[in-house]
Amino acid sequence: MPEEGTSFRSSQELYIENWPQPVNIYDQVEEKYRWIEDCILKKSKYHMNEQAKKIVVMTDSVADLPERIIEKYNIKVVPLYINFGGRSYRENLELSPDTVYKELISGSAIKTSTPSLEDFIDIYTSIKKNENPETIYSIHMSSALSGTFNSAVSARSLMGDMDIRIVDSKKAAICEGFIVLSAARAAMSGASTEKIDRLIEEMIKSSFFYATFEDFKYVLRGGRAPFLAGFIDKAMPLKPVITFNTAGRLKLKKFCLNKESSIRELYNSARADIIHTGMGRCMIGICYGNDIGPALTLKRLVMDDPQINASEIIMTQMTSVMAVHTGPGIWGIAVCPDYESR
Repeated sequence: MPEEGTSFRSSQELYIENWPQPVNIYDQVEEKYRWIEDCILKKSKYHMNEQAKKIVVMTDSVADLPERIIEKYNIKVVPLYINFGGRSYRENLELSPDTVYKELISGSAIKTSTPSLEDFIDIYTSIKKNENPETIYSIHMSSALSGTFNSAVSARSLMGDMDIRIVDSKKAAICEGFIVLSAARAAMSGASTEKIDRLIEEMIKSSFFYATFEDFKYVLRGGRAPFLAGFIDKAMPLKPVITFNTAGRLKLKKFCLNKESSIRELYNSARADIIHTGMGRCMIGICYGNDIGPALTLKRLVMDDPQINASEIIMTQMTSVMAVHTGPGIWGIAVCPDYESR
């Protein structure tokens, strides 16, 4: 087992950035843009205005944000837990997703658990001691999927008069991550809490997420998508495409005949949301489990579409906690408006 305290997120990010050969000029441009962005933000973090220092944004490890973004925007992360073999491991800190995928494929019984009340108290206390902000935004995955939000609420009640604003994102994975990222960028730019409150509310309403997976058994075992149980006999060979409803619960969008058509449906669904809502300039997140191939196909479809105006595309490996409940064969896409660039 990996040594305690070892971080795996940076190695995942290198896996993407050091892809052997760029597929075409799009990837070369993206690589240069990322380098320029790194230089700008490394300089800008030393010149944050006083308003920016008064607000800290935090989230949970399910938000799927790459380590480079977490560091740039000073985002705090409370990890969820992976439990197997008689031990509990903090996601991304003590256990890599690849290890979890291998254990899942081998048939190991793996469970997950939320951050404890003490975990939240510790991180809130640490933020207060080290940064002393006026406000903490604690943005978490859908309360319909996890007790993380409730743990945060309980911890806040024990933190005295600290202004801790707990947010139910009603999303998960990189879609949750974009809401967190938008809030962190607004905070760094000096936005007021009133503006950030409105931004978060709008992001929750206007962000969309779709996912597909290869194997029903993980989803049914995890109990996060009980609506699929009624289709198990007839639909096992098919590939479901799921999304979030407005209450933050998962729902079935449709079944597809095979993996290729389900990946195409992810693209079609995201494209329809961008066009029909008049989203304009947007952020796109593409996540995957243990197979990056279909995710790269999805990325190419997005980049080659002249009607999609993406300010950035983030590719990220799905977190271990999500993989436990969906299986290693999962792919997803998130689309969110980019209010910062408007």
